[in-house]
Amino acid sequence: MCIRDRDCLFTYCMSVLCDHDSATAALGDVLALAERRGGPDAAGDRRPWLYALARWACLRKLAEAKQKRQATHAAGRHGAAQKPAELPVAEDVLEARRRELALLAWPEAAGTTPEQREALELAVRHHLAAHEVASVLGMDLAGARELLASAACEVERTRAALAVVETGDCPGVARLTGDNQFVLSSALRRELVRHVDDCPRCRRGAERAIPGRWPGAMITPAELPVLEAPRAALH
Repeated sequence: MCIRDRDCLFTYCMSVLCDHDSATAALGDVLALAERRGGPDAAGDRRPWLYALARWACLRKLAEAKQKRQATHAAGRHGAAQKPAELPVAEDVLEARRRELALLAWPEAAGTTPEQREALELAVRHHLAAHEVASVLGMDLAGARELLASAACEVERTRAALAVVETGDCPGVARLTGDNQFVLSSALRRELVRHVDDCPRCRRGAERAIPGRWPGAMITPAELPVLEAPRAALH
């Protein structure tokens, strides 16, 4: 497996697990399974197969973490649970990991469901075709295309709302965002999109900012960053 593939798979694991150590462990499982099983011979089938392995590994990690939380909660109900000792983590390491997660941020996807976001990650960040996305997610091609189309629409609607915010010429938008340092939460995104739909001035501004694409049929941006897999830890 080439270095680029490892980086992409690590990035995918991070987008699912949002934790460096868990993503590293999941990728380690993927590499071990891929080496043991070999995988498809056809080059076009190998990438989606690897992402499907990564998805399985991530879902397994999430299930294990849930079981541990439930066991800890149960132990707490029946007596004082012994908390495992935590190893100290250097501040520079913590900061590097915060930067990793920040690179995965995608404000334009704030209005998507978890299912839509995962499909978008595979299609946009990892450049998988619709039939490959379907293979990774275990669904039929028509369902994958519908999921991607609905997700793309939500991304474009958010793009339009953010474009309107940047113009700053609507009092209604100013009341919603407060100042220029606002955080685009899902709730604020819903309010902004609803406002742009209902406000003639903002609707015209959105149409000018994204000509010919309202309410949205394109997945943007064209390129999303990929993280570097931890070489030493994987070795």
